[in-house]
Amino acid sequence: MAREFIYFIMKTIPTSELTKAVMKQAVSLKKKKYRNIESAILIEGLLPLEEAVRSNYVIQEVYYNPFLLQKPGVCEMLLGIREKDNCDCFEVSGSELKQISTEINPQGIVAVAKQRAYQLEDLKGNLLVLDQLQDPGNVGTLFRIAHWFGLGGLVLIKGTVDVHNPKVIRSTMGSFFHLPFIYVDELPESLTADRTLLLSKAHSEIHIQDIDPKALSPFLLVIGNEARGIDPGFDEFPHLDLTLPALGGAESLNAAVAAAAILSKLLY
Repeated sequence: MAREFIYFIMKTIPTSELTKAVMKQAVSLKKKKYRNIESAILIEGLLPLEEAVRSNYVIQEVYYNPFLLQKPGVCEMLLGIREKDNCDCFEVSGSELKQISTEINPQGIVAVAKQRAYQLEDLKGNLLVLDQLQDPGNVGTLFRIAHWFGLGGLVLIKGTVDVHNPKVIRSTMGSFFHLPFIYVDELPESLTADRTLLLSKAHSEIHIQDIDPKALSPFLLVIGNEARGIDPGFDEFPHLDLTLPALGGAESLNAAVAAAAILSKLLY
């Protein structure tokens, strides 16, 4: 009876033919070059896909293992995506999904969505600036932190990892789809015109607990590369250096941890 029920659900989703050309195209999107050519991103797993749909990203293709349809709501979600975006759905085996996914153990579904382009005007309120951060997991966590603290977007300085990297998107736990972001060669002066520029540094005369957070809002908080710190070019702008004084013996904090600690002081 259970198998018959699963079979019935599977047949309710119209699927497209999985040709060699389709597979080749899907596999190619694991590389930045082809993601940029196609203006596409890979979305791996149900939670990120649900958040992408909630944020009205255009879903172009969905590759799923049929046994995923046993989970409540999955069939309805896929039917909703097909109806909204007229996307192609492909039923794939576990081995085929491993070829498409960047994960060692895929979560049963991979979708292809259209990249979203943002402009400076889309960035509102308090912003997070990432200066040449290169670890995908760190950058993904910083997206999640920015979303948690209600920031209005992120500014990514040239040299920061490609945020369309599937590992970055996975690490955001869906927050990627809710925040505008832009890549720039250097910080635009227009963003500093009505915001306080805050530079997070390991050593500074100004400790975070010594300032009045309300006097600094709206702000731009710059988080630098863990190995090299913040580029000296930021010192040319009017700014405040901030530091979290260490209470123990650790040499430094992870960039994402430091950002979360500073934002909690600024916003709570």
